[in-house]
Amino acid sequence: MQTYDEFLAFEYVLAHCHDKASITSYKNALEYGRAMEFLNGENKLTQSGKLLASMIGLRLESAYA
Repeated sequence: MQTYDEFLAFEYVLAHCHDKASITSYKNALEYGRAMEFLNGENKLTQSGKLLASMIGLRLESAYA
């Protein structure tokens, strides 16, 4: 289950970055994520990215509760 949770966390952050990037493409979303330090140079979640993912996940859980 940990692999699925890691994937879901990455998708939350990528979707957030996609919405915030000036040009909405996944390449720009990755660049935005690295610039905001949500992702490292290998496109893996940093501590900030994991925190963002958990906040997004909590918001989604409460929306469907």
